Amino acid sequence: MKTRTLIKILLIITGGLCVLSTAMQWPVLEFYIKPTTVPLFFMLYWFNTKKIDVLFLMVLLLCFLGDIFLLTDVENSFMYVLMSYSVCYLLLFFFLYKNYKPIDYGTTDVVYLSVFWVAWTLIVYEIYEAIEGSMGGIKFYGLTYLLILYFLFIGAVFQYVNIRSTKSLWFLIAILNFVISDSCFALDKFYISSIEFEIINSIYQLLAVFFLVQFQIASPAPLKLNKL
Repeated sequence: MKTRTLIKILLIITGGLCVLSTAMQWPVLEFYIKPTTVPLFFMLYWFNTKKIDVLFLMVLLLCFLGDIFLLTDVENSFMYVLMSYSVCYLLLFFFLYKNYKPIDYGTTDVVYLSVFWVAWTLIVYEIYEAIEGSMGGIKFYGLTYLLILYFLFIGAVFQYVNIRSTKSLWFLIAILNFVISDSCFALDKFYISSIEFEIINSIYQLLAVFFLVQFQIASPAPLKLNKL
């Protein structure tokens, strides 16, 4: 059996167990299984690339630390989770900059992007309105985190529409998965506790890191679709 195939099988098993542990409320299983997922994603990246990107390793490390802090009961662990993922998302802005191409939007592109921007802003505002009353002393940090993710998703969408490459598509999908995961986590923690939110968060958090790896190993060649 090829190493890549073995890693993918292990990812499916560990990912499935992570979701199962969340759905069945088995924190002990989650405690031991979840920290194995990011190292497996690193191995998947390692065996599919010719050159390791140190900055991307930092992104994976911060995702790993975020998982660890979330699973432990150390003092101010949630603040460490916010800090880990905030820095992770800030580092991802570098990849937007690294893959920047001169802007070339058509009229239809501008219309679609304008609609997206308004809709996305309203969604973020509604989420913040729902959770801000329960955030207490971490409201400033929560708002900062939300704004970082808000602009990161805008950047990912705008870049994909401009470049339309496989690489930019995987990056957009990864950030979208982070958005879904973090939104469900915030709503579950600060709005209404729901097992459905927890399960969705568990699934999309894993998918987000998986698609980040796909982004790193994907081709920058443009897709056949050139215009919306």
